[in-house]
Amino acid sequence: MASTIEEQIEAKRRKLEAKMTGGAPPSAVPSAVAPPAPVVAVSTPTPAAAEPPAAASEEPANPFVCDANDVVTFRLVSSAEEMTTAEAFEPEFTHQIFREDETIFGYKDLRVNVYATAGTFRTYVEVTYSEKVKSTLNPADDVVAALRKHFGDEMLVDRDAFLAALAKDASAPIPGGGGEVVSRWTADGDDEHECTVRVFKLADEDVYPWHARFEPFTLFYIDGASAIDTEDEKWLLFATIRASKKNPNDWTLTAFATAYQFYVYPDKTRTRLSQIVVLPPFQRKGLGGKILEAMRVNAASKGHKDVTVEDPTPQLQRLRDVSDVRALIAIPEVMTAVQRCAAKASTLSDGDGKAGIAALELPSDVAELARAKLCLCAPQMRRCWEALLFMTAKKAGAPDTSPAARAFTELVVRRLKALHCADARRDAGKKRVYPTAGSAVGFVMTFGSGAGGQGVDMEEDAEGKADPAEVLAEYFHETMSNLNWLASAVKL
Repeated sequence: MASTIEEQIEAKRRKLEAKMTGGAPPSAVPSAVAPPAPVVAVSTPTPAAAEPPAAASEEPANPFVCDANDVVTFRLVSSAEEMTTAEAFEPEFTHQIFREDETIFGYKDLRVNVYATAGTFRTYVEVTYSEKVKSTLNPADDVVAALRKHFGDEMLVDRDAFLAALAKDASAPIPGGGGEVVSRWTADGDDEHECTVRVFKLADEDVYPWHARFEPFTLFYIDGASAIDTEDEKWLLFATIRASKKNPNDWTLTAFATAYQFYVYPDKTRTRLSQIVVLPPFQRKGLGGKILEAMRVNAASKGHKDVTVEDPTPQLQRLRDVSDVRALIAIPEVMTAVQRCAAKASTLSDGDGKAGIAALELPSDVAELARAKLCLCAPQMRRCWEALLFMTAKKAGAPDTSPAARAFTELVVRRLKALHCADARRDAGKKRVYPTAGSAVGFVMTFGSGAGGQGVDMEEDAEGKADPAEVLAEYFHETMSNLNWLASAVKL
């Protein structure tokens, strides 16, 4: 049976996650301190009979329908020779460009080759096929028009015109006067190039047309990406550039991110990360972390209140956790506070109750230090604090059944309640969670669908009550899974 559109998109999300993080975080190991999952009696099903082989009369796949993710390829090139030698990479999503089911209709043996100059991102599209449908009632999809809708009128379809642009841009400087360099480094094993993270004002007259040429790539690598208003002067562009040490005009754009500067009462500014893309040829080189670090440094140097992230994906949240935890480990005062809290927790005994949670609470002076030095917002700092406590206990071999472990569980549960619980007047997008009466840690979550993201009626059990403990356990185990993954990715 063919997969649904939702299943296909979810599979692509998992593929992207594996590329960015080296695989999904491991499943949480059941622990005595985790909320117990309910025991459900399950009858043993009768083994289903094997499906019969497909009948010879079944209609074969339409040869004029192809998977857009398989036929579209990108190459970043700096010379005519690289049009055949540069690394080719594929999109992760195409439903925002072509059909919703990520197919293209009307061609046999279709190939869509998209070339972009490695620095300035002038784009050339080459479409080839062996046969095209001739029907006027059901014509072939206009591939060039679909791409031009997002890449703009500057998109080239003439090879000679692209070669001319390639030669012209070979010595083009970095737009915006090169921007403001926030950080620089030399990649391991590459002494010929210098890498930098630079910040630009997106509204600058020679920056926004440059950004407009590579912004369409967000549609291929971020599900639900959208164009931003580049005329708003509060937008910032962060770009990682790899440049030749011998010729600074020989440069390549390797990753980019956009961020908005919000006003915070009474006299502060908040930087909010909107979108970040590390181009596939340069993934697994730490560039995402470099951009997040540069964003923190830039915000701190400008006296901003903090840095937040707009609706982060799970893989972006883990990238953020790794970057922030590493930065916190480098601050002696933070690690001293972690050790002090861990030592206090180790003296806890059964029945300490609230005193146990208090022993592990994030000290207000540590939170303020992290905000001042790293521009960490309060919710992210609480996540990182839990990670530091967990990593410290794991390194020390602390038992899972100790009073300290139970206090840590309560600390995590309390944060999850504060993060996800809401009353009838507050709705967070498609997710809505309501506290349940008579339970210190219980809540019920509903998922919305359709316009407005309204919460739907939740299916109830035979007694008419949803099981809040099961919902809470799911969130807790997800948190523990991420903490285990983080402990393996970052070493104390």
